[in-house]
Amino acid sequence: MAIVTISENLDTLGNEIAAKVAQRLGFSLVDSTLILKDLIAAASVDNMSLFEYVSSGKIPPEIIKKLIIEKALRDNVVILNLGGEVLFRKLPGTLHVKVRDVNGYGEEKKALTQTRKNYTGFMRTLFRKETIGTEFYDIQIMIKRLDTDFAVDLILTAVETKGITMKAGITWKALELLKSSSRKKERHSNTAKYVKKLTMPSFAHPSEKEFAKVLDFYRIKWEYEPKSFLLKADKNGMVKEEFTPDFYLPELDLYIELTTLKQKLVTRKNRKLRRLKKLYPDVNIKLFYGRDYNKLLQRFGIR
Repeated sequence: MAIVTISENLDTLGNEIAAKVAQRLGFSLVDSTLILKDLIAAASVDNMSLFEYVSSGKIPPEIIKKLIIEKALRDNVVILNLGGEVLFRKLPGTLHVKVRDVNGYGEEKKALTQTRKNYTGFMRTLFRKETIGTEFYDIQIMIKRLDTDFAVDLILTAVETKGITMKAGITWKALELLKSSSRKKERHSNTAKYVKKLTMPSFAHPSEKEFAKVLDFYRIKWEYEPKSFLLKADKNGMVKEEFTPDFYLPELDLYIELTTLKQKLVTRKNRKLRRLKKLYPDVNIKLFYGRDYNKLLQRFGIR
């Protein structure tokens, strides 16, 4: 994942800049409207803004954090005014931007007062912060109201200079930090049904975790043991034998099975694979033997 976070003064300026940056980069735009749509689609909520929901205590902050994190894990994103500079601070593949309008608000200031108050409550609830210091941002841009294209060009240049699309890919340590930020137990049981828990798979063997690191390095989407294939059943239809490949790469439609056993000990696994291919000829599966696996890890300096 690559992440650009943009924070601004809560007028339409930031919306325009964020939308243009997302369009130019081919990233998904994640803002309060998108997060609120997910909540409305999953539960019955009143006609309030996201900032009002969170600051009023109607939605647990952990729920919002998880939704933002999950969207960032699925795609390259531009995150607008959701505290992304705090949530994704110091992660690889991120750029944090603060945009300020040097003209101020003039007549619009009154209309924005309540929105600002709600946003302050939102940040206080999610991150226990009312103001975000300059240390949270990579760049700060001071612009006039008609210079949004100038801000967009600066951000795109910073994205290229920092090389965030090359560095993207969340590290295991960073993911643990993200998990801990949303690990607090949810107080509202009715929200659990529509928010997935952000958890790492419990790998059966260290080799699987090492292999996942290689996939993450190349930003290849993977699923761990997502499906079991029935190989043999008894007369009552009960499972007698099945096979669960270690990984599935959805973009390649490919299953991966790892084995670090000695060559002479993999006979049983080879037999299962042959049966799987016979019963499911359309399933693409690749077996990595111990020697192939070790060569792969050595290539990436993991071993």
